[in-house]
Amino acid sequence: MSEYRLEINGTMGLSDYSNINDYLNIIGENDKVIITVGSGESHNVDIITNILRHNGFEVALKGGNDDATYHITAFRQGDEFKA
Repeated sequence: MSEYRLEINGTMGLSDYSNINDYLNIIGENDKVIITVGSGESHNVDIITNILRHNGFEVALKGGNDDATYHITAFRQGDEFKA
């Protein structure tokens, strides 16, 4: 299992969502991704979560910190783990 990290800071636009989608395509089965969304961008957490689910990821954890950053942990599971 590999682990990938993506940090998002600043205002996001449509091209950023497309870039996230492209980034997710390189993540293989049974891999994990942790996405950190900077403070002031919490409204993007639901959009990113939907992008993850649409790309076959299971969102395991979605939570914030005291510094207003959000961390999303998701897994792309292989066929042997699917129910």
